[in-house]
Amino acid sequence: MIVDSLKNCRSYFSLHPMFREAFEFLADPDAGSLALGKHEIGTGGAYAIVEEYQTRDASAGTLECHRKYIDIQYVMRGSERIGVCGKDRCRAREREYDEAKDLQMLEGEADFITLGPGCFAVFLPQDAHLPGLRHENKNEKVRKVVVKVPV
Repeated sequence: MIVDSLKNCRSYFSLHPMFREAFEFLADPDAGSLALGKHEIGTGGAYAIVEEYQTRDASAGTLECHRKYIDIQYVMRGSERIGVCGKDRCRAREREYDEAKDLQMLEGEADFITLGPGCFAVFLPQDAHLPGLRHENKNEKVRKVVVKVPV
């Protein structure tokens, strides 16, 4: 897992062949006006999901992880807490990995990070995460872009 400000994103270009393109997409001044929904990034299989939602209590969510994609979760507006822990410290919840959705729901004890405007977190396949949680006990509207980068 990586947590940083978008202004430092160049430090991570060398970690994955598609990170440069993904971070440049997020840094584009027009990214803030993108319509909600899915947006393709280049031709390598990466895409972005632009979403807006109200943050929620941690009890309303579940840790998740992915196998086929790395998540770059970038907060454009608002603040949210995200529960995080190593996948190896979790157990499967309800069902096994859903290959079609690239999603496995997990149970485990999470630590928490906070992302505010201009900050991002990178979640690798070994990183369980629970995004969208309220920060400082108040619900807040968040606008976020999740870039999905093929592993």
